[in-house]
Amino acid sequence: MENDFKPVVGHRFQFRTQPTEWWNGIIDGEVLIVDPPNRLSYTMVSGDELTATWTLQDLGDGKVNLHLEQTGFSNTQGLEGARYGVGKWCSELEKLLEQ
Repeated sequence: MENDFKPVVGHRFQFRTQPTEWWNGIIDGEVLIVDPPNRLSYTMVSGDELTATWTLQDLGDGKVNLHLEQTGFSNTQGLEGARYGVGKWCSELEKLLEQ
């Protein structure tokens, strides 16, 4: 998504994508935690106010576990939209890592 994200605690940003009939395509957010390279957390507001926390865990032998926790969903539509979006982002991440 187009964005003006910066990994700086307190930075307010927007993720922007193509609007749909159900959504304007804008997610407003604020960075909460920056702990490189271990953890990144931020709020996202697009209807519900959500919190996303990304955590990296070193598993040894060059392997790393990437964990995403999202909290704050109040309805099924938002949850399903997030599942779709995260699935899409993860497939793009896999393509990038294969290069």
